[in-house]
Amino acid sequence: MPEYTHTLIPEKVDFAPEPEQVRAFLDALTKLGAAPSKPTIMVAKLSGESRSFVNPFTGKTESFASRKGTKFKDTSGIPKELNGLTDFEVSVTGKSPTKVAPFQFDFKGTYDYIVRCCLRPEVVSTSDWHDEVPIKHKVAFFGKPCSEKDRKGIFIHPDTLKIIEVPKAGCARFWIEFEFGKMLFPKINKSLDLIEPGIVDAAKERFGVNFVQGCRWSA
Repeated sequence: MPEYTHTLIPEKVDFAPEPEQVRAFLDALTKLGAAPSKPTIMVAKLSGESRSFVNPFTGKTESFASRKGTKFKDTSGIPKELNGLTDFEVSVTGKSPTKVAPFQFDFKGTYDYIVRCCLRPEVVSTSDWHDEVPIKHKVAFFGKPCSEKDRKGIFIHPDTLKIIEVPKAGCARFWIEFEFGKMLFPKINKSLDLIEPGIVDAAKERFGVNFVQGCRWSA
């Protein structure tokens, strides 16, 4: 099933937020009217186990670290849960459209909407290169370890498959995701500076860094 996720990526490649900043950002989205409605709040931490699967494209066995989630009634318990962690995913899962939606889709009705704050212990790729699209230089797949020098973000237009390059969006330790259901994709021209400006401003103010925008999607 096609799936689209828009990302906010800090310009500071090694930025890691304080636990209270994560809570403050999620509360700011609620105040703005941009948080998912009827939310389920969860903090996912490393479980110490890994899962393996066979990549259908390469035929190779790959593995990834698994995470175990804990649900919260509200954001007040998030800072304590994140204290001392170098790897986590904080997600708010619910419905949209909201009062202030990240995008205005050509769709009538409700759809799933997830906001997710992600941190990793090392710098990983935040590019979304699809290997069927030729590029001039090697780019690590999303979430895979990469060099801090690989700062240019490489993204693929979901309709034209043309490459969209975004300076300072190629790798990070921390990023914010906005994921949508119902196979909804925003209208993309040449730029990924698409999300509701008030959301970007909320991220800048609460985390104290500038953000650039990227995306990732599956067909």
